[in-house]
Amino acid sequence: MSSNINCSEIRQEVYLSGYSVVTVLGLIFNCIALYFLFHLPHSAITIYMKNLAFADLLLIFTLPLRIYGYTLPAEAASSTRERWLCQVTGAFLLLNMYGSIFLLACIAFDRCLAVCYPLRSRRLRQHAGWVCVGVWLFNICACLVSFLPSLSNENQNNNSCLHGQPPFVTKLGPTIGAVISGFLVPAGIITFSSVALLRAMGHSQVVKDGIINKVKVVRMLTANISIFLLCFLPYHIILLLYQWSNKTCSLNEAYHATLLIACFNTVLDPFLYYFTSETMKNAVREVKVGKNKFFELPDLSFEKHKHSVSI
Repeated sequence: MSSNINCSEIRQEVYLSGYSVVTVLGLIFNCIALYFLFHLPHSAITIYMKNLAFADLLLIFTLPLRIYGYTLPAEAASSTRERWLCQVTGAFLLLNMYGSIFLLACIAFDRCLAVCYPLRSRRLRQHAGWVCVGVWLFNICACLVSFLPSLSNENQNNNSCLHGQPPFVTKLGPTIGAVISGFLVPAGIITFSSVALLRAMGHSQVVKDGIINKVKVVRMLTANISIFLLCFLPYHIILLLYQWSNKTCSLNEAYHATLLIACFNTVLDPFLYYFTSETMKNAVREVKVGKNKFFELPDLSFEKHKHSVSI
């Protein structure tokens, strides 16, 4: 489609610059984050954060191939080899993007359990590793179901998956599944967890005594929700528009632009690690088990105040 070619000529330098910035900054920030995460005490929250950093790095490692694809003209990128390579890297990109989404929801829910129900959730939170395994298996299966039909389809109407219409977004089933299970459900978990955490803090004596800094906890929650909505909401809006509007060149442009915005999540996630770990450390700084031992998190729920759950 000529219109797609014209669009690709306009946006090519923008996407080359954008993905290059994400690759460099994301690689630096996440490597630094992993270094510090592996030096933190082993706990449920650090398991989720390590998996999130790992997912971000896997996504970053696929971006050089996308950068290479954007250096090609649309005609060259439409060859069978280049199209197949582009679609495979696109599948890995979405695999790790949705992995990040699910893990952000796990982090929010884990913070809610740790603060609101520290005693009752201890056993559940000890299985954080298996939760991560389940997240990865579900994500891999969902991506295979969405992408395998498009990889085997040689008769596509697009110039390429970079310069034209992405093949899987035109299908109603994968789109609805991605929006519901990949965005709305995690968004609901993050919202519920944040509200429950704030309510628990509103009735907490340790907050009133100044042991917990409510402002820092609110900053942590705001950072989590802001990163989630900023990076992933525009992309899923475009997915829905593909189903109920004319599939124009402008819509294709919007899809690729919001996909780039979603990739910026890999740059912003390390800031979430800082907010989460630093907030929880400061919240329990005065509650120690003993000299040179790990901090424990005070109970903010309506249960009897006990210091029982390590972060």
